[in-house]
Amino acid sequence: MERNDARTLTADASTAFALRLMYERRVFSIKPLKPSKNSLRREGYTMQVNVNDYLDIYCPHYNDSQRMVGTGEQYILYMVSYRGYRNCDPQLGFKRWECNRPHAPHAPIKFSEKFQRYSAFSLGYEFHVGQEYYYICEWTTPTHHHGRSCLRLRVYVCCSTASDVDDEPEPTEPDYTLRPGLKIDDIDEYNPFVPKLEKSVSGSSPSRDRLLLTVTMLFLAALFIS
Repeated sequence: MERNDARTLTADASTAFALRLMYERRVFSIKPLKPSKNSLRREGYTMQVNVNDYLDIYCPHYNDSQRMVGTGEQYILYMVSYRGYRNCDPQLGFKRWECNRPHAPHAPIKFSEKFQRYSAFSLGYEFHVGQEYYYICEWTTPTHHHGRSCLRLRVYVCCSTASDVDDEPEPTEPDYTLRPGLKIDDIDEYNPFVPKLEKSVSGSSPSRDRLLLTVTMLFLAALFIS
């Protein structure tokens, strides 16, 4: 598929939330439609992404005319382990996002997940090539669960993009720096000349002898004056 192509994948209302997977110039979206016979499988929806792809999650949104028609859909999205994914157990993971503003002004709330290998932030999540990651959705409005306690999404991180591989620096051997202007490749080859300290034969320093001579002269001068 060319990168400037766009394709829309549709699922029934049990998807609950809209997903949009953004490549460099490709857009794959899953948007909730009216209930139909083409329901999702019990294991949930599975998608494949590349490193540095984005997954945009749009929360349910209602305009002003729908404000009085029941309670808007609200739910919490968790990233969980495989066991939490199979059992729809949010206790086996952590809360990733919360959709609790169905009547947000102007536009729906959107959350983005970047499938990056390295994160510059301490709270950022890092993804690994060849691994699967799991999300589940727990409803906070029971009237909109569509007969299911939670919804599930499985994401497989495939491979690195060409630009991501080119930008990765090659490992280099470290340089040992002992002082400015001196670098060596092998620390074992460095054998600097260490001057030996010669001990004083008399065991006393010149400054000490000078002090004793000064004290003696002052003592003799005091005796002469008296």
